[in-house]
Amino acid sequence: MMPIKKIFIAFLIIFSLMIGFMAGALTAGLNYWFQPLVHIQISNQSGQTIKKLKLLVNTASNKHEITFPSLENNKAIKARFFVQGEGGYRLEATLANGQIVSSGRGYIESGSTVKELVGSNEIISKVSY
Repeated sequence: MMPIKKIFIAFLIIFSLMIGFMAGALTAGLNYWFQPLVHIQISNQSGQTIKKLKLLVNTASNKHEITFPSLENNKAIKARFFVQGEGGYRLEATLANGQIVSSGRGYIESGSTVKELVGSNEIISKVSY
């Protein structure tokens, strides 16, 4: 009689854990926690080191700024971040000589892949979904 009681208790524990996991997964799905991230690659083709690099992101009434370390010429950096639905972004690069090069307002949404090419006078964007 004792082994059946232990098996029943183990079954109840496992069943409770499964219900808890499913409830958590459902909560995450309903709150859009499973949305894909935005991927961005920034390449420095300016002929100079980028001393200061920042990405300004606006999405669904949220604004945030992502800063990157300095980036040597002919090098690239990658980042991933979450965007709630749709949004826009702006990239600003301060070159070694003090010149600021920036991109216009780009459109992004969950799952976007963005490639930014920083030149000496402009930033060229390529977005794919």
